[in-house]
Amino acid sequence: MRRDYRLYELNDDEFERLVVRICTKWLGCGVTPFAAGKDGGRDGKFDGTAHCFPSGAAPLTGNFVLQAKHVAASDKSCSDRDFGRLLKLEYPKIKSLVAAEICDHYIVFTNRKLTGGADETLIAEIKRQGVKTAHIIGVERLHMALDEHNDIRESLPNFVDQGPFRFNQDDLIEVIGAVHDYVEETPDAGFDSAHDFDAIHIKTVKNGLNGLTNDYYAQIIVPNSMPHFAAIDAFLKNPRNRTLAALYHDSADELKAKILIKRAEFITFDDVFAFIYEEVQKRRDALKGKRRMLSILVHYMYCNCDIGSKQLPPLVETADVDA
Repeated sequence: MRRDYRLYELNDDEFERLVVRICTKWLGCGVTPFAAGKDGGRDGKFDGTAHCFPSGAAPLTGNFVLQAKHVAASDKSCSDRDFGRLLKLEYPKIKSLVAAEICDHYIVFTNRKLTGGADETLIAEIKRQGVKTAHIIGVERLHMALDEHNDIRESLPNFVDQGPFRFNQDDLIEVIGAVHDYVEETPDAGFDSAHDFDAIHIKTVKNGLNGLTNDYYAQIIVPNSMPHFAAIDAFLKNPRNRTLAALYHDSADELKAKILIKRAEFITFDDVFAFIYEEVQKRRDALKGKRRMLSILVHYMYCNCDIGSKQLPPLVETADVDA
């Protein structure tokens, strides 16, 4: 069975660095790493004759532009509409690069699954922008490159990770800092757990669905975290905190997806909370004096149904089978 290198666990910068390492093997040492352009986009570049791309027998020559499209999910495909929309946003820039005679070959790298139909359609669209050749390198080909090159494989940030998953901690830590300061200034927000967060529903339904123990809920979340939920709610709903609220929702969406994928590796949801806490608290300097708010904020995500399941999966109808 082919190894899953869990590229969806990388952040965008880590994925770009991986693409550059692979391109130095395929194109040559002259690959220029990804850098922001005037339009805010990020491209890598190479000028010359490729070492072995698309093959050693017939390498391409000219100006290469490299584009990285990373997604923090394991089940995404190049056939998804959002991927087509992402590429379409690049078309005006591609035309400008072609007009400036600095883009002969356009290569898109993504950790999405690549199907034959999507490959042909999207490449045809890119070539209509004026490039000589267009290529889409999907997760399958990236995995092959990692199988082939031990040095690149061992440089992956998550190669030796023993934890079930990795996640971007920077946004979460920024929100923790801001919420901590706000909550400190708002010690009593008049919180009514049973009314504001439907504590009865959480205790009788959600905890059962997710495997959170009654002891953890009753002894840790209710007395230690719930009293601060109203202040956090008010902070996130304040229009002046729109940017921080967006960071919160990005973090919650990432955690929700990765917990869903790896939930079977945790015995209880108590263990999920413990894992997240242990991973983030490694950043001791960034969380100095604010580590308690980490638990409170993640508990808020759970009780606000931003992470964890909140309903039973739909029943699957099966045909009767005679014994």
